[in-house]
Amino acid sequence: MENKIENWIRTHLSCIRTTSAELTYERQDSQSNYTLPIIYQPLDVNNKNHWLDIALCSAFSYAVRGSKVILDVGPGDGWPSLRIAGKFKKVIGIDPSHRRVEVQKKNAERLKIRNVEFLEMDVVQMDFPNETFDGVIAASSIEQSNNPIMALREVYRVLRPGGKLAMIFENYDHYSPSDERDEFLWAEIIADECILFYLLKEKSPPREVKYALFLDKEWLMQEHDLRRRLNDLSETKYARYNPHIFGLSFFERLAPFVIQSKYYELSHFTSQSLQDALLEIGFTNIRGFNTEISQLSEFFNTAKRENKLKDLENQMETIGEIFGVIAVDSSTPGAKDFTIAQKPHI
Repeated sequence: MENKIENWIRTHLSCIRTTSAELTYERQDSQSNYTLPIIYQPLDVNNKNHWLDIALCSAFSYAVRGSKVILDVGPGDGWPSLRIAGKFKKVIGIDPSHRRVEVQKKNAERLKIRNVEFLEMDVVQMDFPNETFDGVIAASSIEQSNNPIMALREVYRVLRPGGKLAMIFENYDHYSPSDERDEFLWAEIIADECILFYLLKEKSPPREVKYALFLDKEWLMQEHDLRRRLNDLSETKYARYNPHIFGLSFFERLAPFVIQSKYYELSHFTSQSLQDALLEIGFTNIRGFNTEISQLSEFFNTAKRENKLKDLENQMETIGEIFGVIAVDSSTPGAKDFTIAQKPHI
């Protein structure tokens, strides 16, 4: 089914293609909204997400155990690099966003973690020699590149024979909700900038495209109705698009005030398409598990129901780490939300 808003933007505006790094990650003070445990917040035994964070970090480090030097693709605020650095001789994180790298460096300095290095670099064109790393980790970052297949090929190139890739990806087999598409519309009004964002996610084929319409703020000051509606859109980020309130006529009224328009488009994976890509590149021993780690969720819910969480506070990290190890050990063949793959030995 044709998407009217996307078709209008493509037809009536001269859109410049860019990257998610520029339109999204360069614009964030914190990619996690300062919610990461240990990096930003103290561990909270009553917070299920904190238990899951411990388990997933443990799964990353356990999946590439035995490595000395590992690569983290797209660490965001330094996750999971800063959480697992103590398990390895050195962790090198790369990110195409200058702002993200600066945040990563500041977080490492604040946490006094010395064996990490963060570099501004794109995974699709890495400046590393062949077979540099014992292991590679990536948390929802491979699919954020403009060419995820090329990104995986580069990961394969820089891995040593026998080295492993451990990655979390946004699995389009079951992203929620499961409608044919999701649309979001919001505005950002900061200093001299006024930008309207339109985000589209489609299930088949799995793709994501984000448009940014840069508007003339001074002209808009004279258009009180448009200004009011943009102010309303700026109050809730990633608000679901309502065509009954913001139809084509809204975009047509904005058109004269558009100074510039940019977009990026991403290709996403399903379990099958990721497995096919990994096999075609040369990876073997592909296994995975679902990132919600149901055993941990059951454990947490039981402990909460029985009022035992407070008693577990001192053992929280140890228990969480064990669940991460169990998740890796019980992983099943095939790509899942958390996927592990190996570069064959020579």
